[in-house]
Amino acid sequence: MNRRAEILLHLERRLSSPVEILVGRLGVSAKTIANDVQDLNTALAGTASVHLDEGRYRLWVVDRERYAQMRTDLVDASRSFNDPVTRVGYALSRLIRADRPVLTEDLAKEMSIGRTTAIVDLARLREEAAIYGIAVIGRPHAGLELHADEFALRLFILDRHYETVYSGYPLDDDLTHPLDVAVQEFQLGVQAAEEIRRWYTVLLDRVLTGHALDHLPDDYQRVTELPAHAFGVQVADAVAGTIQVDLHPAEAVFLALPVAGMHTPRDEIRLTRFPAPAEISDLVQLILDAISAEMDIRIPPTALLKEFVHHLTFMVNRLRFRVRATDRATAELRAAYPVAFRMATIAAQIIERELELTIADEELGFIASYFQVFLEERRNSSTPAYRVAIVAQVGRVSARLVQLQLAKILAETTQYTLLSLDEAFPETLDTFDLIVSTTRAQLATSSATIQLAEVFDSEELLGHINRLRFDRQALIPLGASSRSLLASLIDRDRFMALDPNVSYRENLETMIDRLIALGFADEEFRTRLHERERRATMALDPHIAFPHATLPGGGSRIVVVVGVMPRDTGADGLRMIVLMGVPDKGDYDDTVLVDVYDEIIRLAADRAGLDRISRLNSYEQFFLYMTDTPDHPTKGRQ
Repeated sequence: MNRRAEILLHLERRLSSPVEILVGRLGVSAKTIANDVQDLNTALAGTASVHLDEGRYRLWVVDRERYAQMRTDLVDASRSFNDPVTRVGYALSRLIRADRPVLTEDLAKEMSIGRTTAIVDLARLREEAAIYGIAVIGRPHAGLELHADEFALRLFILDRHYETVYSGYPLDDDLTHPLDVAVQEFQLGVQAAEEIRRWYTVLLDRVLTGHALDHLPDDYQRVTELPAHAFGVQVADAVAGTIQVDLHPAEAVFLALPVAGMHTPRDEIRLTRFPAPAEISDLVQLILDAISAEMDIRIPPTALLKEFVHHLTFMVNRLRFRVRATDRATAELRAAYPVAFRMATIAAQIIERELELTIADEELGFIASYFQVFLEERRNSSTPAYRVAIVAQVGRVSARLVQLQLAKILAETTQYTLLSLDEAFPETLDTFDLIVSTTRAQLATSSATIQLAEVFDSEELLGHINRLRFDRQALIPLGASSRSLLASLIDRDRFMALDPNVSYRENLETMIDRLIALGFADEEFRTRLHERERRATMALDPHIAFPHATLPGGGSRIVVVVGVMPRDTGADGLRMIVLMGVPDKGDYDDTVLVDVYDEIIRLAADRAGLDRISRLNSYEQFFLYMTDTPDHPTKGRQ
């Protein structure tokens, strides 16, 4: 598929996309993407347009009916021989079906392209095929031949060129019947059935053209021990009777592979057919222990955790038996959910260590998706239902207007009480989590208070409300309107310009000394930090570190110190240390830890921004940078 069609379909699926995601996905420069978008807009002829808006491309459809036809034409054209991927697939199709060598000139003529273009396409085919141990051998004046192990060739087709090689491949009802029966008996879902049908189509074509499997690598003997093997045997036996061909047992194993590596079924009945082995449950526990040790984030047992065990079961099968997962837009997940992606990276390290399997990027994306759901469920269960009192200057209508605006940005479970200034007694106000006042009067209350005009900036208010969630756990200065949680967690005494010429350990000791001097920690905290550092490094990457440990003595508030070390752009070395002390797990909601992790990982991804932060020398400069920098990575994140 050509780049213009890929951009269009990507924007349809994702609604919008950062420039860098398209650059990474298509393997071209941002300028090339911009040129493609310009060509795409010309081709769309006013029925729709793609605009660059604050660093993200967005698709705007003007005339849906005409756009649908334009889109079809664009996508269909991209699947013609104008598309190099289609041409490579066509060349592969010709080679696997040829009974004699194929001439390059013939391929060029059939696709109506020049010989030079055909040679370039064949070079690409050779490069792709070599990954699977397949060779395209050409001899002068004789032609091209494919030298391939049958199983490797099938995987290559399924992974890379199925749509071209088997587009429009006819399957009569008598051939699909054995497959349909087995899918129904094993209660497999629609998505799994579609993937199995692809494998089944390849099997039928290769068997009927004299290329049946007669062996598999020794590792695939393990498939015969899996529940999915029964599916493969049933289908293979049934289709052998239909086509009157004896099939080698390897074909049953081949048909079992898409079932063994399918995406996790969503319902309990289907899951019971494919139980998770004990080794996977043990593996999950190792993963959770490693995340707890390195990040201090603990995931409690939930129904989702049980599903995650099953997910890893199918994932391990995919990795062991080379069943490729559907692309999971990993780069986008990495950018959108940095904490979940770091948890997934730790999980991948454990899997690679314990099972000696290499985790593909798309699999990392699936793991990150599970962890993000874990984090969101944890957040939802720990988020308090806010009790908000609205104190208005002039009557209930004014207060009601403020409530209507608040309701647009606060949770549906928020409880509102409308008070006049005459009703705003201290003992009444103290019973609320938040006081929103549109009066100029100073209200006597221990509750968090925000003063607003009757028409206010809802985005700034939402950022402020998010900080107030942690008011009883963190030293958050009231009135800090920064969207940066990190900036709101510190003050002048807890921002430090550190010496770039000393080690990380020495600067960390200086920061601990500061916390102790301020009365927020003691020597036991230092000891706990050292113990955590011995178990797992708390440097997130070479440029930023996040050491944190439990505060001794039953502390009930989170405390943070930020230290920066000035570095020249491009120079090596640590630039920022965020030191955090947290209460005992039973005494605080660790979603604040997750949120700080999120912000720090986003900072780490912005190398240029981190360079600038390293050269700040006061809390005021840090606060203003985190609050006012338009392209700061935490901007717009709620």
